Amino acid sequence: MAFEVIKNIVEAESKVDSIKAQAEAKAKTIKNDAKAKADALLIQAKKDAALRRTKAVEEAVAKSKPQAESIIAQAQEKCKEVRLAAGKNKEEALKSVLRKVVGTNGDS
Repeated sequence: MAFEVIKNIVEAESKVDSIKAQAEAKAKTIKNDAKAKADALLIQAKKDAALRRTKAVEEAVAKSKPQAESIIAQAQEKCKEVRLAAGKNKEEALKSVLRKVVGTNGDS
């Protein structure tokens, strides 16, 4: 009878060890699956964020394009005015230099 009791205890311990090993394996599998899902979610979140950032930049560029074109047009107009003023002043400047170099009577 004592032998039976010891045999039952050994079998129970063996069963407990087996159940414990199965539980640890299952826990490890669950943990690995959760980590893989978390990694996949993180990768997807990064992709989504990159797409939203790209879309936001494209929208900002599109919204600012008319204003940029207006600024460019104004700058071109100012450049044109400066060129015209420079052209007018160029002739006067040349005459002034010639007067200084050559003299008012053509004497140097």
